[in-house]
Amino acid sequence: MSLPVFRALGHVLVIGVDEVIDIASAEHVRTSLVRQLLRARGQEASAVVVDLRDPCLTTAGVDVLADIQHLADTVALRLLVVAPHSVSRRVLRITEADRRMEVHPGMTAALRALGDRRHGPGPEGSPLDS
Repeated sequence: MSLPVFRALGHVLVIGVDEVIDIASAEHVRTSLVRQLLRARGQEASAVVVDLRDPCLTTAGVDVLADIQHLADTVALRLLVVAPHSVSRRVLRITEADRRMEVHPGMTAALRALGDRRHGPGPEGSPLDS
């Protein structure tokens, strides 16, 4: 299954992840996200948003997101994660992944953040507090 991708604000690539990222799907999702991240870089996108649409996020999913964050840093792309489900945000908080990546509770918040000067995660005023 390929991940749905669209452009927002002209310079942002949004990647939808409709499935749970668990041990069975992690490699497929990682490969798809890497491919899209490199595509975004080639298309001169300034940011990539990963939209976690499934309410379940496992530690395998957190590992995939950490790998994608590392790649985004390497290729100088801003990565934002949309986690609309409270369970997913809780997993990101418990694993402290929200300290290493920019996590937002919705697409609107993520796109608004792209207009802000803030470039990165942080424990103070984190969007997860919403």
